[in-house]
Amino acid sequence: MTKKILSTLALSLAMLTASAQSQPNRLIVHQKSGGFTSYRIGSVDSLSFYNIEGEVRADVKINDYKTGDTGDTLWVAVTKTPACSSYRIDVLPSVRANAYNDEVIASYFNQQKGSTAFYDDFTNAQLTGFSTRMEPGTKYTVFTLGYDQLGTPCEVSRAEIETPLADVLGDPKVDCTVANADFKALTFSFVPNEDVSCYYITIFPEGEGEAQFNQWGPMFGFANMSQMIQQFSGQAFKGKQEHTINGLNPGTDYELYILPLDLNGNYAPLQKTLCKTKVMGGEGKSVMTITVGEFTDYGENGCAQTVTYTPNDQTNLHRDMVVDKAKFEDKNGTWKGDESKIVEYLQAPNPMDPNWDQYGEDVATWGVDANTTYIAYSIGQNAKGEWGELAKKEFTTPAAGASAPAYAPATSTVMKRIASAKAQKPGMAPAKTFIQLQEK
Repeated sequence: MTKKILSTLALSLAMLTASAQSQPNRLIVHQKSGGFTSYRIGSVDSLSFYNIEGEVRADVKINDYKTGDTGDTLWVAVTKTPACSSYRIDVLPSVRANAYNDEVIASYFNQQKGSTAFYDDFTNAQLTGFSTRMEPGTKYTVFTLGYDQLGTPCEVSRAEIETPLADVLGDPKVDCTVANADFKALTFSFVPNEDVSCYYITIFPEGEGEAQFNQWGPMFGFANMSQMIQQFSGQAFKGKQEHTINGLNPGTDYELYILPLDLNGNYAPLQKTLCKTKVMGGEGKSVMTITVGEFTDYGENGCAQTVTYTPNDQTNLHRDMVVDKAKFEDKNGTWKGDESKIVEYLQAPNPMDPNWDQYGEDVATWGVDANTTYIAYSIGQNAKGEWGELAKKEFTTPAAGASAPAYAPATSTVMKRIASAKAQKPGMAPAKTFIQLQEK
């Protein structure tokens, strides 16, 4: 059933919504995906609301896959729901497709100006014309976006396939052993067999390799884990080697991924070696010592305070922070001066913060305000995983220099370390060629 709202009412509602603006002349429709569409009000005749019954989707199923000199071909079946008038279809590595919800998929197709819309159902159609060759041993997702009779993008349907591994010459393998385990480094001995042309290595904390791939794959365009291992390895290794990886955390389980290549340069199956760094600390009580260091006034760029957190010889890891004392003790705030909340906060894992787990002495620089009282906190854990007592050190920063300009004080209770900027989120580029679908 179609229900049309009079333009005068709809425009009146739009004007009321924008009452804070002076003489609005644009109508803006915001999408959940973050985009928007803008219309000049003078060109808008009316606004209408419609109701279309049923799901609008083109269900897709993969029947077969073949690759050859002319490229890749998928055989698919597509069945539209009764309310689906047309659809668009494409293929992406699953690591990318899984990162996109239906709204992002709609934006993806909108970026591809002139992409083909299809109107027919198919039982076994050939899908060709992909923007890049499909990689062996890789999961791909075929997805459709259904459109209703008004051209409204609606539901997405997905189907996944894993391409077969490439034909590997011989049986390329690399024998790997841990030659030495230190607190923050592991040394490996590699012995490849005669079928290996070269090999690549990358290490991850145990169980995090797939999660790292799901994070970095869309950003860097990796279609499979092997591509990521090759890129992150930094170099190709040949023949017998001993190699040390530094910058690791003490007492931590790791997985070393090894990617052998055959004599034709094809990827062989990935290998994994389990390993662990030497445990730091002991079974006694972890004790932390906090020392307040240099204060630096950067003028209009704010101020910085150095604080050093020193563990005793029983400490494996420790976690450190600085809080604004007044905000921390505010009875109307989150913390309410309760140091048990500090303990709970520091004992909780925080995998998104690369500086969260500290090993050895931590010389930290915090962004602070001048003439303000702060409390530095730290808590350590011994080799058995037992937490010590919370250490604290109160300090007050000096007044700003007479020539320093006034700037707004920090609004957060917990101070931030002065560190490099985070990496940008994944972007999405339109395909270079348009998909073709035809019954054959």
